Amino acid sequence: MSSTDQCTPSRGRPGLAIAAALVAVSAYAGCVGLAGGGLSLGADVDARLPWHSPVVGGVALALLVAVPFTMLAKWAWAGDRRTNLASVLFGAALIAWLLVELAFIREFSFFHPLYTAIGIAFIVAGSRPQPRPVDLATVQHFLAHQRIALVGASADRRKFGNVVFKALRDHGHEVVPVNTGSADVEGVPCVRSVADIEGEIDAAMVMLPGDAAADAVRACVDRGIHHVWLFRGAGTGAVSEAAIAAGEAPGVSLVPGACPLMFLEPVASFHKVHLATRRFTGALAER
Repeated sequence: MSSTDQCTPSRGRPGLAIAAALVAVSAYAGCVGLAGGGLSLGADVDARLPWHSPVVGGVALALLVAVPFTMLAKWAWAGDRRTNLASVLFGAALIAWLLVELAFIREFSFFHPLYTAIGIAFIVAGSRPQPRPVDLATVQHFLAHQRIALVGASADRRKFGNVVFKALRDHGHEVVPVNTGSADVEGVPCVRSVADIEGEIDAAMVMLPGDAAADAVRACVDRGIHHVWLFRGAGTGAVSEAAIAAGEAPGVSLVPGACPLMFLEPVASFHKVHLATRRFTGALAER
């Protein structure tokens, strides 16, 4: 990967940006307090600082914590490709700073476990792959279809395969349940595969996990279905690299992981929170 590619903007991460900005602001406040004399560590602690100077401590705090987290906030907000690596490195640097600080001042406070946890959180945030954003226009185009195949529809009312079936049906959709193990779902006869669906069908929602989801997407593509939705609730749902790759066939419009209950009006309070979280984290693209 070239340096140009590394700096190419992608999807912003406002949540991470705000968190990094808060760390930077707290570090700048500490810098000003130490350098300006407003934050006193005590004569004993000052004597253990390099050159017995709180100013040196303030400058070090600025260079090692405040400035890097300012950069991270900027990159995360802009969606810079350096964000993940910087989050890991600066999170580790924050923990290293705390250890060095303890070595010098030899006094423990609640700030040390607090900021250690914050550093670990940044490491985890930078290490985790980010889900692909869901495009709102693609969602709306999918839901504009009156007839929808639900692959993995369930007769068990405790499962999402049943909840989503009823929600789509209650919003005026003709839902075709696809399930090899059930005779019917809510009185509607099941078909064994999308290939067995009679009549026109151009939208399918996949509720199956793992390899079964990827196989289902391939079956949808073979059937000539152009709009495919990979269901995702609290866990990974139908989303996997294989399923997404299968859904990126030419002419296929893919929703790469979302719960339709966030978009079917009226949206319940819990799903409104879920949708708002997606908007805040940049996981929902709106044009």
